[in-house]
Amino acid sequence: MTTHIFDGRCHCGNLSYVFKATASLDELGLRACQCSFCRAHGTRTTSDPAGVVQLRIHDDSRLTRYRFGLKTADFLICTRCGVFIGAMFTEAERSWMTINVNTFASPPLAHRLTPMNFASEDTAARIARRKAKWTPVAP
Repeated sequence: MTTHIFDGRCHCGNLSYVFKATASLDELGLRACQCSFCRAHGTRTTSDPAGVVQLRIHDDSRLTRYRFGLKTADFLICTRCGVFIGAMFTEAERSWMTINVNTFASPPLAHRLTPMNFASEDTAARIARRKAKWTPVAP
């Protein structure tokens, strides 16, 4: 199994991560969620259900966990620099994330985006999709 390692962080470095994927970005694909939050942030996301994300928060007091819509995920935003690094869903002792590739140390310059619209999902469908498609977060 080939591992593709992507380091990323917010602008000031308070929020950082290592995303270990089992496939290339070409294989994983990039998504452009069509909700108003993601459109306003120009977000491009990816995830790998067979990969892992190691998340580091240097100063928890400078982290905003923003929730909207169905309130099933925390959108992780640094309060110091304002950067959104990704969204995280947590259930019991497990968490899953989708990563904003614009926060990679070397973000992909040009890449095909798949527009996504999740507005028709109910809470159960949204949770099931996130568990199946998002990347597990290392404890």
